[in-house]
Amino acid sequence: MARNLDDLLAGSTATPLGRSLDGLEPLVWSRVDALRGERFASQLRLGAVAMALVTGLTAGGVGAIAAPRPPGEMAIFTVDAGLSPLVRLEAGR
Repeated sequence: MARNLDDLLAGSTATPLGRSLDGLEPLVWSRVDALRGERFASQLRLGAVAMALVTGLTAGGVGAIAAPRPPGEMAIFTVDAGLSPLVRLEAGR
C-alpha cells in the first residue's frame, strides 16, 4: 500500500475507459444469487449427510442389541450338548 490513492485516482482519469459499466449491476446481482444458491445447496447436502449419519447410528445400535449372539467357546456345556459326539460314548456305558 505504498501508492497514494490520489495518484491512482488521477491516473485513472487520464486513461480512457475500455469498457462501459452499463449492465454491471445485473451481473453482480446474478453472481450474488448464484452464490446464495450454492450456499443453500451445501447446507442442504450437509443436512442430508447428518440425517443419514443419525439414521445409520440409530439402526446400527438397535440392530446390535437385537442381533442374536453367537454361542461362546464353551458351547459343549450348554443345553444343546446332547448333540455332541461325546454323548455316544456315554450311551455305551
